[in-house]
Amino acid sequence: MAEPEKLNKDGQDYVKAGAGASTQTVDTQPIEVKFCRCTGKEVTTVTGYDAVPSYTGELPSPLQIMWYVPKTKELLKTSFSDTEIRVWIKQAAAYHGVPHILLALILQQENGPNGSKFLQAMQFGERSLTTFLAIVDSVAFDLVPDKGAGGSSGFANMSRATLQNSVKYTENYYCKKPMPEDVQYRIFGWDQDTRIPGDDWKADLYYAAGHLRELIDRVTGTRCHHGALTQEQLKKVVAGYNGSGPKAEKYSSDAMALLEKAKAGTARLYFYEK
Repeated sequence: MAEPEKLNKDGQDYVKAGAGASTQTVDTQPIEVKFCRCTGKEVTTVTGYDAVPSYTGELPSPLQIMWYVPKTKELLKTSFSDTEIRVWIKQAAAYHGVPHILLALILQQENGPNGSKFLQAMQFGERSLTTFLAIVDSVAFDLVPDKGAGGSSGFANMSRATLQNSVKYTENYYCKKPMPEDVQYRIFGWDQDTRIPGDDWKADLYYAAGHLRELIDRVTGTRCHHGALTQEQLKKVVAGYNGSGPKAEKYSSDAMALLEKAKAGTARLYFYEK
């Protein structure tokens, strides 16, 4: 290859633009480094409630109609037993490392078993409407007012903001999705991690368990909490699920009283099956 024509000026060689040899470059992709504060294998427990028995009977609440996207192998399945739903609850708690009995307790608080079928139907309708508005809002560029689309709904009665914030917490601190892939992906590969409360009962359980993990870390003041909760910490976690203030305190006191009655055999935890 011929040398490019050079021009010498003041002892310095110059060549025409584009005529000189360029330095060889290498096309490399940036390396993404993710730092996880937690291992994702942390397990929080509660002590003193081993005597609480399993419940294997019919769920008295909520209304026995649910929003659910099936897996391919469930395509022809028209119903799910109450035991199957309780297995989902246990699996969701295990995935996020929260006490199984705690998630069952929260679900009973959010789906009171003493309401009439009429009240359960009204509750189902109200929560379904909120979910529908949230779905519309997700594709309508946030045009639906938060008062309608952002309210609490679903099996676990979570608000949209609470759910989405807890998912961010799970991803940022535990470096994992809010649910495992076999729960996230359904028939024809449909992604059910929509992050909309009430869009799917099974997904709701994982979002609720993830929020409990967030609350446990907050109450204990320990990121990536691993170990047993004290009774006072357990009560604060339950209150935190409801919010703050006098209503949350009453919610927590009622839940703890129910837990003690279940331990004594005078009440049942309908969502708890070992």
